[in-house]
Amino acid sequence: MNLKGILFLVLVSCLMIGGACAANVNDFKVNSSYKSIHSDEYYCVLAADDQNSGLNIYKNVDNDVYKGKTNDNILKGTIHHEGKDYIVVDNDMKIAKNPDNTLNFTDLDHRTHGVSEVVKYNGEEFVIVLWAKDSTNLDTAKLLHTLQDFNKENNVTPVAI
Repeated sequence: MNLKGILFLVLVSCLMIGGACAANVNDFKVNSSYKSIHSDEYYCVLAADDQNSGLNIYKNVDNDVYKGKTNDNILKGTIHHEGKDYIVVDNDMKIAKNPDNTLNFTDLDHRTHGVSEVVKYNGEEFVIVLWAKDSTNLDTAKLLHTLQDFNKENNVTPVAI
């Protein structure tokens, strides 16, 4: 085999290994009570059967990558389509940081509340959000407990943000 052939094989092998190691929003283990509503390369939305609560997983990237890639009809008026919206305070998003690097949020715009965190998984950061509509009886403590179960199942811990 000539040198060009060897270099080509090395290059292809490196690309295949890099693709296999890249983390994906669908790689996480999720409680079976949540059903997938939408999934793409940047985020997935899972909801309980009544769609009054759910779990979202976002790649922790600049919100610009979400432009044109999101479906505005997915639980419209219930969730944000950019993960950073759940970790940055604004006029409609009230956030309180917990000592364990998780966050409690109240989303006045969508009338939801919940917990969120940033985790590192396979070398990439993800924003994990457990939310519930304000009209439900799911309180923040219950959502935090569910988030802790998610972390144990996936062997992740929140990172400082």
